[in-house]
Amino acid sequence: MGIITISRQLGAGETSIAPAVAGRLGWSIADQSILSREAEITGISLPHAMNWDERDPSLIDRLHGHGAEYAAFLNSSRQVMQELAAQDNVVIIGRGGALLLRGHPETLHVRLIADMPYRIKRVMEVRWIDEHPAREIIAKNDHNAALFYRHVFRADQNNSMLYDMVLRTDILGVERIVDILAGYFEDPGNSIE
Repeated sequence: MGIITISRQLGAGETSIAPAVAGRLGWSIADQSILSREAEITGISLPHAMNWDERDPSLIDRLHGHGAEYAAFLNSSRQVMQELAAQDNVVIIGRGGALLLRGHPETLHVRLIADMPYRIKRVMEVRWIDEHPAREIIAKNDHNAALFYRHVFRADQNNSMLYDMVLRTDILGVERIVDILAGYFEDPGNSIE
């Protein structure tokens, strides 16, 4: 029994690591399904909800009266995290899981990071794009994520104290990180206080 929340830098390998860990443990994985559930709870269209996914609402959205919708969207995030926590045996990718489930029993909060060349290479491979667009996508994602954490949680997502483990995929490799994370829950001697 357990939960793993994965915070990540774009291109740090979460698209390989999370499914591999979930598969090895026989757990479910929650990523885009979180967004779909948030849209369902709020009645906000999925395309509109995607514009707010792990992003700070723009000033224009707030000025045009979308503040209440955004607040409802954020409240639905909390609700979905609690639903996932009750389900147990799940790997949760992003969406502030480490903060929303802080203190939840048997939950391991992980941050995946990597140096920029590794991240660029991964984004190029996964999205089938060249280096320049990959750099732009990473820069935009990093900026949006930083604003999201600052606005919603009043926190810096790069603060290592938010996580139980910070793992560098460019140093450790995907397979070793899968072994570390799955192995933690496979060893009955481990427990999370």
